[in-house]
Amino acid sequence: MLKHGLNPDRRGVNMDLTQLSGAFTAFKKNVLSADKILKEISRLDQNRIQNLSQLKVRAAKLEGILQRLSLDADPREALSNWASRYKQALMDSEEQLRVQFGAELEQELKKIGLPLSGQYPALKAGLFTIEPDFDKGQATLWYGPKQERLDKCHLTASKVANRIEKAKRQLGSGLSEDEFLKKLQRAYSRVAESQYHEPIPIIKVLAELAHLLQSSRFYGDPRRENYKSYSRADFSYDLFRVQRSEPHILLSKKFQLVVATRVHTKQRQDFLWVPEDESGKGTTYSHLQFKEALV
Repeated sequence: MLKHGLNPDRRGVNMDLTQLSGAFTAFKKNVLSADKILKEISRLDQNRIQNLSQLKVRAAKLEGILQRLSLDADPREALSNWASRYKQALMDSEEQLRVQFGAELEQELKKIGLPLSGQYPALKAGLFTIEPDFDKGQATLWYGPKQERLDKCHLTASKVANRIEKAKRQLGSGLSEDEFLKKLQRAYSRVAESQYHEPIPIIKVLAELAHLLQSSRFYGDPRRENYKSYSRADFSYDLFRVQRSEPHILLSKKFQLVVATRVHTKQRQDFLWVPEDESGKGTTYSHLQFKEALV
C-alpha cells in the first residue's frame, strides 16, 4: 500500500491511495444509482398522474443519494491533491535512481578499465556515449560523441557495461594495422582509379573496403548469412588504430585524412568522425588519400 504521510481530514482532501480508491468506489456507486433513478423517472414521467406515487418514491431516493454525495468527501479534490503529491514523490524517486545508476555504472565500468564522465542526459565512457532514458527504462549506446548509434539495452549498470565491453571488443576489422592499411590502400585505388594521390570521399572508400573485407565464402555464395558487417564505427576505429600505430611517421607520409569543412558536415554520407585518443576527443573527416603507393 502506497502512503506518503498524508492524514485524512474531515473533508477527505488528504488521502492515501487506499482511501482514495474507496472514495471513488462510493462516489461511483452513488452516481450509478442516481443515473438509474433518473432514467426511471424519465420513463414514468411520461404519464405523471398515473405514476405519481412511484415518482414520489423515486424522487425521495434521489434526494437521499444527493445527500450522501454532499456528505462524502469530494473525490475530485482528493484526487488532485494526491496526484500532485504523488508526482513529486515519483520525481524524488527518479532523482534517487539517477544517482544510484551513475554510481553503479561507474563501478561496473571500472571493472573493464573505463572511466565514467559527463552528466545527464549523456554520459561518457572512453570512446562511447551512454544516453539513459529513465522514462522508458533503457539506454542508447553511441560510438563517439553521439556519432554512430550502436545499440539499445535495458537500463541497468551491468547490462550497459557488458554491452560497452562487447562493442569495444568487436569494433574494427580485426586485422593488424599493416594488413588493414594494405586493404585500405587497395580500396582507395579502386575508387580513385586514374585520380590516385587525390583526396577521395571517405565514405566511398568505406563502401569499397567493406567489400574487400568479405571472406571467400561470401564471394563464392554472396548470401546475407555469409556477409561480414563493417560499419562506419568499425571504419572509424580502424582509422584511429592506424593513425596511432607505429611507425606513425612512416605511415603519415603515405596516408592522410582530410578534415571536413562546414559544407561536408551537413550530411552523414559526406563525413566520418574519427577519434584522436581513448577519451573520445576526435575530428570529422570528409576525404582520404594516399600520397605514395605502399611497399
